[in-house]
Amino acid sequence: MAESHSWNCGWEGDEGAPPEVVKLRKQQIKNFCCLLFLSNGTPMFRAGDEFMHTQAGNNNPYNQDNAVGWVDWSRLHANPDMFRFFKCMIAFRKAHPSLARSRFWREDVRWYGVGSEPDLAYDSRSLAFALHGGSHQDIDLYVMINAYWEELTFQIQEGAMNAWRRVVDTSLESPFDFLEPGNESPFQSLHYRVAGRAVIILVRDKDGG
Repeated sequence: MAESHSWNCGWEGDEGAPPEVVKLRKQQIKNFCCLLFLSNGTPMFRAGDEFMHTQAGNNNPYNQDNAVGWVDWSRLHANPDMFRFFKCMIAFRKAHPSLARSRFWREDVRWYGVGSEPDLAYDSRSLAFALHGGSHQDIDLYVMINAYWEELTFQIQEGAMNAWRRVVDTSLESPFDFLEPGNESPFQSLHYRVAGRAVIILVRDKDGG
């Protein structure tokens, strides 16, 4: 019997779920979406993930030809904010060829933590990395991942503070969770307070210092 590690964010099912539970679920979905589309390789997600299709919590409905396994298209209209986030992340990946390479990032990636060194412990809940895009005629990316349930302050390890612009903060509500090209938020500090269970994506132009 396969193990199933899941968490309902403090409420069973969708009906009557408190607003804070719904917000956390959306935030976690956005986190997973970010990590998927920031990864090197071919991203794969299941139809309906982009608008919170749940299968009523059933992770193995292969033998159920009923509403459990069918895609509930009404959720697309109920969750336009999530659909927008997925579309933006797909466009972001397509716009940055340094992400999807035919080989590992190798010398173009630098791994960090909340400070200059990554925490590689078994129970580590934070990670950051800078992906330099020059070898692929791309700009630089800086990603901060806080899997801890409390806020953590990350110190950005590269470049001047005004070189970076925020694109994504999954802790924010739509449309501020993803700022589209031309609307990115410039930085005024090399320290960023990352909310609990959140992912941040920054961009830096080729001549950003």
